[in-house]
Amino acid sequence: MSPLFDRFALPRRGRATLLTVALVAALFLTLPEVSIDLLARLSHGVIDRFGLLFVVIASLAVLLCTVLCLSPYGRLRLGGADTQPEFGFASWVAMLFTAGMGSGLIFWGVAEPVFHLANPPAFAAGDPAPADTALALTYFHWGLHAWSLYAIAGLAIAWFSYNRGRAMLISASFTERADPGPWGVLNLLAVMAIVFGVAGTFANTIALVQTGLQQTLSPQLGGPLLRVALLLAIAVLFTGSSMLGLQRGIKRLSNFNAALMLGLLMLVVLAVSPSQSLSALVSSTGRYLTLLPEVAFDIDPASYDWSLGWTVIYLVWWVAWTPFVGPFIARISRGRTIRQFLLCTVLLPTLASILWFSGFAGSLFQQPYLPEVMAAVNQDYTQGLFRFLAELPLGTLLSLAALLLLITFIVTSADSAIYVSTMLTRNDDPGSKLLWSALMVALAIALVLINDVDLNKQIAIAGALPYTLVLVAQVGAFLRDLVRHPRP
Repeated sequence: MSPLFDRFALPRRGRATLLTVALVAALFLTLPEVSIDLLARLSHGVIDRFGLLFVVIASLAVLLCTVLCLSPYGRLRLGGADTQPEFGFASWVAMLFTAGMGSGLIFWGVAEPVFHLANPPAFAAGDPAPADTALALTYFHWGLHAWSLYAIAGLAIAWFSYNRGRAMLISASFTERADPGPWGVLNLLAVMAIVFGVAGTFANTIALVQTGLQQTLSPQLGGPLLRVALLLAIAVLFTGSSMLGLQRGIKRLSNFNAALMLGLLMLVVLAVSPSQSLSALVSSTGRYLTLLPEVAFDIDPASYDWSLGWTVIYLVWWVAWTPFVGPFIARISRGRTIRQFLLCTVLLPTLASILWFSGFAGSLFQQPYLPEVMAAVNQDYTQGLFRFLAELPLGTLLSLAALLLLITFIVTSADSAIYVSTMLTRNDDPGSKLLWSALMVALAIALVLINDVDLNKQIAIAGALPYTLVLVAQVGAFLRDLVRHPRP
């Protein structure tokens, strides 16, 4: 294997990580059904036993971000008092948002609120405003809790990198040595979580793109060969983008994604009803704020299966993405104060998610064709979005825009994942990027051949299960070092 590593300029410290992920990818490609079923059973067993613990960890992250923002430590600047930000504010926000959520908002923008409305958990049954509660549950999964996990993970890495002069590695939170030694296994766990998390999301995106093509262009556009062809075409795009680097690739594509997303949202709201969307935004946000104390530290026994299938899987999914979203937003946030970093990383994407869901599902809830969309979602999550868009003026154009946004979002997310994988293995040579891209694509191919959205979610969180302990320890190390720093 050494000539292969030398050819692609992969250093020794990254070889163990590559070999481990390559072995897993080979198992998934040769025995996809057996491997995926085994991993899904393992994931389900862990969240079934420790589901409440994941909810508590995410809620504590929200509280910790709030305390740090309000404390004097919020005035400390990442990189020192005289450090200036590398990126403009708009590009910075666009990059952190599109890397952190991306295609998931398109996939679930209609499907999740509609599903919660049709199938509410037991604790929400009989709610006098079921539409508001359905949206509030969606905000719970995509809002403060998700972005607080991202923010605190990114802050820990940024602090040790910019304020303590250490490498931008997960292991750097625990050792000052340039060679992490035994701590290097933490970087391995991080890369494993990245590959699984992005591969699961990638597979879900392919499923939705296929549905969009079928409903927009031709019902005959289906089958595993099309899904694999779509996956490989998108892989070429994000591999090419990763070769362009942070400034020319990720930054430009993130700005494009943000502009296209805003344009699509505005067109949908104008096509349906701005007043209904605004009303849904206000009332559902109020319900979200009253719902948080009910769900932040407890799981309703009567809604246990629903909570495991939605809330817990989502929170673990966000943990699965922290190993690459955390280092990525740390990398682009040099020069920001801790307060600005936390406020913008948590509040702005949460607000954008609320606007997105209320703009799509909030306006849909008032329409006469809601039952048809609801039936489509209950049949298949991927059906709802394009069934909804087909009812609107210029529905075909909106559907094509949604397809383009899906593709560019997954390109941005995969591009960012490759960037962070090479950063954690401390090699950004083009050959190394090709290897990580190939491994991610191999896992995604195994998933798209089975084509099960719920199964993709289970696989996406597999790498996060052991990494959760790493994240908790990392945050603890950061807080310990922070309190030793002179208070501003």
